[in-house]
Amino acid sequence: MQAYIEVRTQPAKGTWPNRGPNKYVAVQIVPDDVKPLTVLNDSIARKRGIVIIRCGEGYHNRTGPNSMYGKALRKAQNIVNSINEV
Repeated sequence: MQAYIEVRTQPAKGTWPNRGPNKYVAVQIVPDDVKPLTVLNDSIARKRGIVIIRCGEGYHNRTGPNSMYGKALRKAQNIVNSINEV
């Protein structure tokens, strides 16, 4: 199995000042004989035996190490490291 970090962006929903996060972090855990997904779709992932772990979200203009995005990225990196070491 291999694990990959996926960072996706999309337009924030809502109007100012109530805009939601626009960066999302996830990990794909892919079996050896399967190609990683390009679109993180849960139903397609289940059919191919891929596990998607959603790690968190954040804002494009707040990417420091203690931001929501930074914590999500760190969590994803820990998951990937633990899976790919084996």
